[in-house]
Amino acid sequence: MPYATPARFIESYGLEETVQLLADEEQLLTAQLLKDALAGSWTGSPSQEEKDAALSAVARCTRKLETQSNFMDGYLRPAVVLPLSPEDANAGTLEECCLALTRCALADDPDNSTEAMTDCCKGWRAWLGDIAKGKVKLAGANGQAVPQSGGTRVGQSKTMYQWPGHGMGAWKGRP
Repeated sequence: MPYATPARFIESYGLEETVQLLADEEQLLTAQLLKDALAGSWTGSPSQEEKDAALSAVARCTRKLETQSNFMDGYLRPAVVLPLSPEDANAGTLEECCLALTRCALADDPDNSTEAMTDCCKGWRAWLGDIAKGKVKLAGANGQAVPQSGGTRVGQSKTMYQWPGHGMGAWKGRP
């Protein structure tokens, strides 16, 4: 489940920027078509190609929100039990993170990407990394700690096998 929706994306970054980021190669997408596609009903009489462009734009935005949410979960999974509750105190922060990462993912060329966007995403990725490493702890809806996942264990445990009792470990140069 994505941490944000296309409607929240538009609310955060504006309809015009969203249209720019989702523009199709034929330049059929307009602000009104995008709004109509999200609403599920069409104003005026757009052509089938215009409807398809708008529906494709909504699908692309939804897909990017989902993939960025999955990306975030990769960082969150070692630190907390997922899924987090929608009432969780972190919900707004995770939504903002998802929106910013999605914005960067949609700004896939120099025409619509800025250094400020890139820096913002680097900051969010660092924050996610700090959560994964346990440097940052997420808080629950009432300020309590979010249930921890137990983390990810790596490395090799010490063997309990008694090698010297089987002639191993006491070679002392013997073949």
